[in-house]
Amino acid sequence: MVNSRQRVAHLLKAVENSYPGAVTRRFFELQLTDKALGISAQAFIALLPMLIVIISVVLKSDGEVVGEFLIDRFALAGVSREAVISLFATTSAKVAVSWLAIIVTTLSALSLARRLSAVFASIFDVPKLPGRQVWRALVWIFVQVAMITAVAELRDLWRTSGVVLAVLAGILLFVIWGGGEAFGLSLLVPSVGFRQLLAVGFLSGFGRIALSSWAYFYMPRALDSQAAQYGAIGVTFALFTLILAGVILMLLSPLMVSTWVMRRSQDT
Repeated sequence: MVNSRQRVAHLLKAVENSYPGAVTRRFFELQLTDKALGISAQAFIALLPMLIVIISVVLKSDGEVVGEFLIDRFALAGVSREAVISLFATTSAKVAVSWLAIIVTTLSALSLARRLSAVFASIFDVPKLPGRQVWRALVWIFVQVAMITAVAELRDLWRTSGVVLAVLAGILLFVIWGGGEAFGLSLLVPSVGFRQLLAVGFLSGFGRIALSSWAYFYMPRALDSQAAQYGAIGVTFALFTLILAGVILMLLSPLMVSTWVMRRSQDT
């Protein structure tokens, strides 16, 4: 009996001291669950309105374009399709965007970028972005919008084309996602080393492709279920779940890299 308890204790200690155990321990020590929820909520009210504003200004259209994109991406029909249309519907055929809306969405996105910078800095245990370098947050916003725009068409090509085009689209998705995440991290936390940025980009590229594949199967069912129960409000629940999964992935890649580096430095 004593030997069994000792073996169990030894096994638990080995798991705790392992690399996966260290990543899990730091995940909870840094309170990344709470931070991911807060960042997801802020992203939902910052980046989504910013996309609608950009669409309104550049394409001279309204938020219904976003709804049509979601319907096409997840092949929605029936109650979920009607709920998405209702969520992004507008009562005016004329597109008008006030300067106040542009300023508010920009400030909200800047706040999101600085918040992410602070979280990344805590993960790598380095100083957070100084206030005088706010231009880095502005560039980060541009990078995120550019990534979303570039990935939209490639994602459909990846899923619907032949084998050759699908492979090429998948490689481009990996490069855009991985490169975008690494470049964005270098903007928000400039003290992170180049090798660590490459590792984060590599993990993020594969992670984003996995997340996109998961969303392709999960989101249609989630949107159907939530829309049937709660209507347009249910659609926001499902969209928030997708954003939360993306934010956790955004934090998990740097966490895995930083934990590996810390363990290597301790061993040497």
